[in-house]
Amino acid sequence: RHCDDGNVCTDDSCDPATGDCVMTPNTAACDDGNACTTRDTCSNGACHGGPPLACDDGNVCTTDSCAPAVGCVHAANTLACDDGNACTTNDTCSAAGCAGGPARNCDDGNVCTTDSCNPATGCMHTPNAASCDDGNVCTTADTCSGGACVGGPPLVCPTGVPVAVVEADTYVSSSSPSTNFGTSKVASADAGPTVQRAFFRVRVSGVGTRQVTSARVRLQVATVTNAQSVSGGRIHPITDCGWNERTMTWQTQPAIDGPVIATAGAVAQGQVVDFDVASAVHGDGVYCFALDTLSTDSAIYNSREATAGKPLVAVTAVCPCGAASTTTTTSTTTTTTLPAATPVGVVVADTYVQSDKPTTNFGTKTYVAVDNGSPSAPGGAGVQRSFLRVKVTGVGTRPVSSAHLQLQVASATNAQSVAGGSLHAITGCSWDERTVTWNTQPAIDGPALVTLGAVAQGQTVDFDVTAAIPGDGTYCFALDTSSTDSAIYNSREGSSQRPAVVVQVAQ
Repeated sequence: RHCDDGNVCTDDSCDPATGDCVMTPNTAACDDGNACTTRDTCSNGACHGGPPLACDDGNVCTTDSCAPAVGCVHAANTLACDDGNACTTNDTCSAAGCAGGPARNCDDGNVCTTDSCNPATGCMHTPNAASCDDGNVCTTADTCSGGACVGGPPLVCPTGVPVAVVEADTYVSSSSPSTNFGTSKVASADAGPTVQRAFFRVRVSGVGTRQVTSARVRLQVATVTNAQSVSGGRIHPITDCGWNERTMTWQTQPAIDGPVIATAGAVAQGQVVDFDVASAVHGDGVYCFALDTLSTDSAIYNSREATAGKPLVAVTAVCPCGAASTTTTTSTTTTTTLPAATPVGVVVADTYVQSDKPTTNFGTKTYVAVDNGSPSAPGGAGVQRSFLRVKVTGVGTRPVSSAHLQLQVASATNAQSVAGGSLHAITGCSWDERTVTWNTQPAIDGPALVTLGAVAQGQTVDFDVTAAIPGDGTYCFALDTSSTDSAIYNSREGSSQRPAVVVQVAQ
């Protein structure tokens, strides 16, 4: 008799005594029809699924699952992953594989390391021997060593008197646009109806490594009819110095692209007029200036072609590192000490910070500002504070009799204020003008030395800092205000009058 019931989970037989089919359950291996189970076995005459199928393929870039009909499914995803390359960042999955993201930025901001990336280990910063600046004006040829900037030989300043000469001058006239006046004995400025502008080229030499402390262009008003004027004109530095005094005309004149740096009031015939050009003369080189006016009352000056009263330039310079000793070799070696140096105060760093831009650095701005929070503040409505670092040299053992920090209010919209701010001496002097922000600013831990009242655009204001400067050294100051009417001053990055420090000592 045929007793097979087609069930793998029963053992089928026939009972000889009765002739009946007997189906006995077994524990044989079977298939429950679900591809997501394994090692299925029979129990009680039926097939039961075993442990679930392991579908994890170990690939973070696939999302693993199981479909009863087909088994494991590995779907590509876009999760974050690691491509095994330490030189990539933000790696992501793509087409079931890990794709490297943007290259890692290994720049540590240190000029004394050569930055690179090793795929196995990541960023590498290898010390180099590049040229650098150790921030000390009294060293030269600084070089990198061991990943840090090391000062080079000490600064050696020349001892001769700087030489400055007006090597070319002329003027142009709108009523004679193609005429050259390079051989004229006068140079004039007039706002009309015939507009006239004068140009001067100055050559400076002998400054060397010293710092220019003053530079003045000295003109003498001619002794000719109507040479005098209610306004002696305005002088600008200009970038174009390629003109020829014997060929320049109104049509070929250079652009007046620099700001006004000095202005003369009423001038009389024969009067000597000084124009302060120290903000434009930084050392040896050739500098050009244009003289114009807003007045229709012309001012006429002697040119270098005149027989007397020719244009002059006076430049003074000092060594920023104080007096030095010179060695003279004769039959024996003797050391001669130069006369005591003139005290020099220099603003070597300045910047400002702003509360509503807490991670922004303003070290390259041409101005510094103070504000207790106002919508009229430059760039926003936050609190603004300014910081200045001053280096003083040449005092030696002499007592400081006075020290004054001078700032010029910028000639910019809303630069003026009802309050020029309060200046504090601060102990924190390690900040960097190119990196300091509101979040990293030094503490203002000193009392106010000076508090100013109202200040006007273009005004030069004076802060007496004698109490904070006892001698040679580096000193830091913070400028803040309790007013919401911001005050804006020129910074040392500007082309107009820059911050200055005047130090005097008792002899």
